[in-house]
Amino acid sequence: MTKRRSVGLAVAILSVAAGAAMASAGEAAGDEPRAARRAGRGGAALAEYLGLTDQQKASWRALHEQRREEMKPIFEEGRALRKRLREAVAAPSPDPTAVGEATLALEAHRQKVRAEHEAFRAKREGLLDPGQKEKLKAFEAARRTLGGGGDGRRGPRPARRSPEARPVEG
Repeated sequence: MTKRRSVGLAVAILSVAAGAAMASAGEAAGDEPRAARRAGRGGAALAEYLGLTDQQKASWRALHEQRREEMKPIFEEGRALRKRLREAVAAPSPDPTAVGEATLALEAHRQKVRAEHEAFRAKREGLLDPGQKEKLKAFEAARRTLGGGGDGRRGPRPARRSPEARPVEG
């Protein structure tokens, strides 16, 4: 295989990987501010379902506000990393090393966001008594089952149709 063809193949592979990383990072980090805004809308119903006391409600709100402020710089970092990757891929002659490094940086950021989210969940659960924790786990399981996985969609996700299954126009 010639060197030029090898570089082209490497760019193609990295571009596909970069696209996948950008899409997943967008779900993980880029949509978080919208998710934070939505959290207030259903919070009252969840608080009622869990049977939170007034003190727990106040602590819950304070924890969410604290997280929102702490995550702002992390969201900005994610935007910058996604921009860096888009620019590396869109360059007239994409450098496979630059694309790969940008992809790896974005994946590391995604893992960082995931770790922050898990730490937040642990703090949030720390505010609950054992019965409330069980109710929260049941709520989250139902939410995952019904497709409300935090990506802004309601209800089950529609099945993707393969290109072969799409109607032929013409």
